[in-house]
Amino acid sequence: MGGLAFALAAKDTVSNFFGGIVIVTEKPFTIGDWVKTPSVEGTIEDITFRSTKVRTFAQALVTVPNATLSNEPIINWSKMGKRQIAFHLGVNVTTPKEKLENVIKDIEKMLIDHPEVHPETILVKFDEFSHSGFNLYLYFFTKATDFGGYLSIKEDVNFKIMEILEQEDVQIAIPSQAFILQKESNMEAMNDFESMRD
Repeated sequence: MGGLAFALAAKDTVSNFFGGIVIVTEKPFTIGDWVKTPSVEGTIEDITFRSTKVRTFAQALVTVPNATLSNEPIINWSKMGKRQIAFHLGVNVTTPKEKLENVIKDIEKMLIDHPEVHPETILVKFDEFSHSGFNLYLYFFTKATDFGGYLSIKEDVNFKIMEILEQEDVQIAIPSQAFILQKESNMEAMNDFESMRD
C-alpha cells in the first residue's frame, strides 16, 4: 500500500516537473500577468517547476500544480493588444431618419477621433428594429487592456455618446415593459390621490 502511494506521489511530481518545463520554456505567462484558466483567474505571483501561485481578485493566493496548468487552456489578458467593446444602443422609435443618421455619423467620428480607441475596427450601424425603438450596434476596441483603463475609456465613450444624443435631441428607447409599469404606477398614484380627495 505504501509503495502504491509512493508511486502515485512520484508520478505527480514528475507530471508537475514536466508541466513546469512546458510553462518555463513556452512562457504562456510571466509574473505579473493577468490570466484566466478553468481552474483560476488572477495575477501570477510566482512560478516554480512544481507549481504556479496566482493571486485572485478576491486577494486569495491559489497554488496550482503545473501539471494542471500545462493541460488547460490559458487566457492571458495581459498579452492582448486591444480590448473589445460591443453593445446595442436603443433610441426612441419617434426619432426621425435624419437625426438617426446624424447620431450614427457623430458617434462614429467621436470613436475615430478618440485617442484611446483603437483605429483598426470601428463599426456604428443601424442594426435592427425593436419593440421600443431603433437599435444601433457599436463595435470597437480600446487601446488599454488592463481592466481599470478599459472601464475608464468605456465610461468616457458613454458620456460622449450621451452628449451626442443631447445635441441631436434624441432620446434613449425605454423598453415597452418599463413604460407599461411606469404607466400603471402613475395610474395607481392618481387613484390614491382621488381616494384622498374623497
